[in-house]
Amino acid sequence: MRTTWRLGSLPEYASLNLKAWTHTLGFRGHILTKFRTYSTTYSALREARVKHRNSISQSSTAENTITARDWRYLDSGHSPGGALIAAGIAQDAARNRAIAREELTSRKGEGA
Repeated sequence: MRTTWRLGSLPEYASLNLKAWTHTLGFRGHILTKFRTYSTTYSALREARVKHRNSISQSSTAENTITARDWRYLDSGHSPGGALIAAGIAQDAARNRAIAREELTSRKGEGA
């Protein structure tokens, strides 16, 4: 980025308007699509994704697929043990807030 900014200051490169494109290292447009030898292209990624999805859909046949059709509502909320833990946490939090309030009021009373 420093080099792009420095080159953009030179009169012979003024027509390239490099300073405006410093954030993309001097390339106009999306930077990832410009370095084909370093990275990959979006079309290659799309092709790989389609190929992967097709291989999954072809490999899932009736003999290796499990379908769950019998869903039913069981319960909501905490289990009895979980409810005790949650109540204890709520009590601890309330106690901590009360102690913090007391500390603040005692500091204000001391002039701190």
